[in-house]
Amino acid sequence: MKTIVIGAGASGLVAAIAAANAGSSVTVIEHNKQVGKKILITGNGRCNITNEAMNENKFYGNSSFIKKVLEAYSPDDIRSFFKNIGICTVSKNGYIYPSSMQAQTVCEFLREYAMELGVKIKTNNNINSIQQNNGKYVVDIGIPLECDNLILATGGKSYEVTGSDGSGYELAMKFGHTITKLSPALTALVIKKDILTKSSGVRVKGTVSKGNYKHTGEIQITDYGVSGIPVFNISRTLETNDNLVIDFAPDFSTNELREIIFKFSKIYKDLATEKILKGLYNEKLASVLAEKSGLKKIKAKALSTENIESLINTIKNYNVIIDKKRGFDYAQVTAGGVDTSEINAETMESKLSPNLYIVGEMLDVDGICGGYNLHFAWCTGLIAGGNCN
Repeated sequence: MKTIVIGAGASGLVAAIAAANAGSSVTVIEHNKQVGKKILITGNGRCNITNEAMNENKFYGNSSFIKKVLEAYSPDDIRSFFKNIGICTVSKNGYIYPSSMQAQTVCEFLREYAMELGVKIKTNNNINSIQQNNGKYVVDIGIPLECDNLILATGGKSYEVTGSDGSGYELAMKFGHTITKLSPALTALVIKKDILTKSSGVRVKGTVSKGNYKHTGEIQITDYGVSGIPVFNISRTLETNDNLVIDFAPDFSTNELREIIFKFSKIYKDLATEKILKGLYNEKLASVLAEKSGLKKIKAKALSTENIESLINTIKNYNVIIDKKRGFDYAQVTAGGVDTSEINAETMESKLSPNLYIVGEMLDVDGICGGYNLHFAWCTGLIAGGNCN
């Protein structure tokens, strides 16, 4: 039994290992000069392998499909897999990393372990065509390579510099698969003209929301808009002209914030509104919040009840209008992909083309920050490879 894996990223390398363990003769084809290039930048170079809080609610996509995938391999199962190939892991508040805290370790051990199993890795090779012939797949990379099982693990379109150029979607479409709308996810947001950008460089705890979607954490205000993990996590839900609401006081209720501002305004009667807010915020952000409320340079003793309510509303419900997402070059993952209704969740096999498997970021599934996307990649790779026997 021969298996070809196209793509030597997270899901592809794991799929190759699983297929080899299942008794298949495996060849991996990668168009980069090295394998696992995208793995190297995950977790800020530390590789957040998985997360103890894993569940289908951490993902966007078909929840029943995602649940079946996650049921196949738990976070402990993934930790055991890595331990078996020589990588010990450590938990940091539920976020699982290699003990070395280096993504390079993960990349190197996956490659070396695959090669120990006899997996052939062909780097710097492009796919010219894929044909079906007498129930087998023939992959042309300048020379024809025949296989019984074909695994597509080319990744999405995010961070093209790492090799994710979206070419795998074209391959999937040739076998009849539907590609849902593709857009950047886990990315920063460019906002339409707003004085918020005057506080560029400020980092502040906040909650970003759109409808029922809410994420809290450190927000980074930039000269083009907003960034940071909570922004990344909600970016999937936003399009041009959508409203994004920012709560700059997530740790305080409206009443608590009112009490604080009222107290400060009574103590520091001759200070301007923005000066009072410096007790809560960076100077630049304090100035923006005061200006947005129409209260900049207004002394505290002149603040009316209506003024204070306006200020509170600005702080708790700061509205910005989205111009666009930052783009695929800045996105950690791709939203959209191969329609999962066309994939068997128990095997990752195509329902349209026998012995064709599609895994990882190619699928229309994407998770929030925190090791969820890598976990999904490991799971789908293990499932697909394990069924190549």
